[in-house]
Amino acid sequence: MLSRLIEMVSYILAKTLESDDDDWGLLRSELTEQLEGRGFKDHEIDIAFEVANRIRSRVEDGPAIPFPLRTNQIYQFLERMKLTLKARGYLMTLVNEGVLTPEQREEVVERAFFLDGSEVDVEEIQYLVNQILGGDSWPGEDSPSMSYLIQ
Repeated sequence: MLSRLIEMVSYILAKTLESDDDDWGLLRSELTEQLEGRGFKDHEIDIAFEVANRIRSRVEDGPAIPFPLRTNQIYQFLERMKLTLKARGYLMTLVNEGVLTPEQREEVVERAFFLDGSEVDVEEIQYLVNQILGGDSWPGEDSPSMSYLIQ
């Protein structure tokens, strides 16, 4: 799913940043039609447009980016946008301590992209880690499967 999202975001950004068209509604309609033609679903397209809009606004409002955004850079940019600094540090700690593999970390981050809300903090990451490691409840005092890992 993540590779499809990155593909759509890259496509949307390329088309919107090269276009001088001020009619965002018309451009979005055209791009949506093109993406649907490539087999993408409406909910995927909506997520991709939301992410592309955030990236575009940061690019336009912030300092110029002197290099093209490649797939791995977009992934890292999305991660920095969605996860708080504490959440990213927490995940890195779990990987460094051997609780999560790097692949499991990526799966946690991918799932975090689809959570509601603008940012994902440590509590949500704990929940996602619990899911990845086979638990089924929200981690906390009453969750013995995660209490030794998360505390």
